[in-house]
Amino acid sequence: MSSTTWDTIIVGAGTAGCVLAQRLTQDPSHSVLLLEAGGSDSRVWVRLPIGYARTFRDPRVNWM
Repeated sequence: MSSTTWDTIIVGAGTAGCVLAQRLTQDPSHSVLLLEAGGSDSRVWVRLPIGYARTFRDPRVNWM
């Protein structure tokens, strides 16, 4: 993307952030920047829904 300005900046690519970004970009004249922290993580407990409880207090996964 060559543009350095956006109409909307969304911080957080969770469920709501992704839906909002998708809706806003249905208008081709509207530019959106969607930001998400962290990198790719291929650990089993991160990828499995049941692993949420095991990773909840892990500072590498949950930054709260």
